[in-house]
Amino acid sequence: MSFSDPVPARITFPEWGRLFEQIPTDLIQQYHYFRKQAVVRGARVPEFERIADCGTRAAEWPWSTYLFPPQTFAIYGSRHLRRLKFDNSLAALRMWGFVMNETERLFRARQIGKRVIATMGDLGGTPPMVLAAGNTVPFYPDCIWWVPFTNESTVLFDAAAAMGIGESACYSRAALGAFAKRSYFPDPALCIGATGASCDDYSSVEQLVAGMGYPVFWFELPLRKDAGPGSCEAFACTPAGTEYQTAARELLVAQFERLRRELSKALDCEITEAALNASIRQVNEIRRRIRHIREMVHSAPAMVFPAPEMMVLEFGNLHFYSDISEWQAILEHVEQTIEQRLARCDYLGPTDALRVVWVTPPADPLLLVFAEDLGLRVVGTEYVINQALSEIPEDREPITALAENLLNASLVGSSCARAQSVIDQAREYQAEGVVISGILGGSHCAFETRLIEEYVSRELDLPVLAFDVPAPAPAVSSQVRTRLEAFAELLRARRE
Repeated sequence: MSFSDPVPARITFPEWGRLFEQIPTDLIQQYHYFRKQAVVRGARVPEFERIADCGTRAAEWPWSTYLFPPQTFAIYGSRHLRRLKFDNSLAALRMWGFVMNETERLFRARQIGKRVIATMGDLGGTPPMVLAAGNTVPFYPDCIWWVPFTNESTVLFDAAAAMGIGESACYSRAALGAFAKRSYFPDPALCIGATGASCDDYSSVEQLVAGMGYPVFWFELPLRKDAGPGSCEAFACTPAGTEYQTAARELLVAQFERLRRELSKALDCEITEAALNASIRQVNEIRRRIRHIREMVHSAPAMVFPAPEMMVLEFGNLHFYSDISEWQAILEHVEQTIEQRLARCDYLGPTDALRVVWVTPPADPLLLVFAEDLGLRVVGTEYVINQALSEIPEDREPITALAENLLNASLVGSSCARAQSVIDQAREYQAEGVVISGILGGSHCAFETRLIEEYVSRELDLPVLAFDVPAPAPAVSSQVRTRLEAFAELLRARRE
């Protein structure tokens, strides 16, 4: 049952398949989602489990393994995997299996009596409260925006267009197609729809979802203002150092109180302060581990873990891919792998790679793979999820703590604040350039990209490459390829 990681490398899809054949079956059987879960009284379970007692009992479901060969996911529709490159550690392969398995996991959750809650638009703010309700699974339909790329298909975009949201909106419209098709996740017991200072494209998606008959609870996000000269408002700072007007915190506290009442009513349960505190502690453990992983990877002398895997890890902070306990175990595995590589100076690339900060997550992961093939190395990110990377305060009343944490959100503040995060990371990790991969049709990208580019160029005198990610395709478009290649040449020339 033993397995040792090979020499660290970025491997292709066929190489992943050959590597998988070396993993012992007994080891694969150790990895389960929803492990040691209780069967809810009255829940429907498959007959092959032979559970005669419909009360509660601990079980590791025989169907809940998730480490499969990559061909399985490609056959199920994720054709893009055949074109990517992957970290060859067992921890990384385990992570990919878990993430690619999420659709099945959500339907299984419903099957064993868990309540599935769609958290939409706030990107990490409300899942801690959902988890505190107990026996619940929060998930983000927002993240389905990657599916058209991983599947190399416009099916979800076509479904969204048929409902009135076409190419003028950002790729988040794929979530609307998923709601319409009812095959990517079970019908949620409740949808929490962020509105106000949120993505206006996705707000349109949420409104159409509500029009389809799904239960939607509207959660208002306030605009986070900067304390300008002559301002008469009262301001404070979050523990993460983000400045905000105190009226915004009061509004969010009221919103979280409303959400607690709505969840208690919809799920027929009481969300206690003790449960909220326990949920916050568990979420913070995830966020601390991710912060440590980011620090190790970005500050290493050379690439120690690839950018596509790092993006998947960061976005796991949003909803933990629908199983926070198993996600925590996977993070521990990844963290140990990176620590061992650093101790042995085992890197995946040369020490002279071109260091860049990447702004806005590329909907197409092939862009990160291509950039790394060119010799770029991502040493900082601003993926519009700052609120999910910041720890939630544990020294105050939990509703206030959740409100203060959400005030760190990238998209509720100014473009200057996002740019400052990029500048800070570029300085800390000695970046040589910045890449901004805008979202085609995303209104905030159209407004912010040029502003962030100007702030960074003025403050640091670094080259900035900005482009919109094209529609799903089997390969990186010739235009983007040419621009990335020219950018890499420019960075190398500046070293001379």
